[in-house]
Amino acid sequence: MLAAAVLAGMLGGCDFSQRVEKHLAPDTQSLADRCGDIMQRAMPFAELAVGDKTSHSIDVRTIVAQVAATRTDMAKNDQVTRDLTAECTFTDNVLTGFRWTQGGPEPAPAPPSTHTGPEPAPAPPSTHHGP
Repeated sequence: MLAAAVLAGMLGGCDFSQRVEKHLAPDTQSLADRCGDIMQRAMPFAELAVGDKTSHSIDVRTIVAQVAATRTDMAKNDQVTRDLTAECTFTDNVLTGFRWTQGGPEPAPAPPSTHTGPEPAPAPPSTHHGP
């Protein structure tokens, strides 16, 4: 009987901690989770399955998080890289850097040139040597 009461108390405690947790920190997430969200927002057109997430401290104020993901909207034999990794740098919990370390969106094409016609000829060298 005592074991049943202890078990009931433990299960009640689990339920209590889950209810309290929702009220104390409803939007708390790790910096690695935030990096995964940023990664998804950087490629809103892609479906990503986030995998490994790690983070480490560079100094007292700076955390670097790495996130790996797989594009689930691409076929395995497609020419676009399915495996992606990104790195986020947070200083005092504020995002201060983001970079793709593998894959990522293709760079934007260079804007078309507005220059028309032949290139101008270079200026002749100056032969003037005095004031």
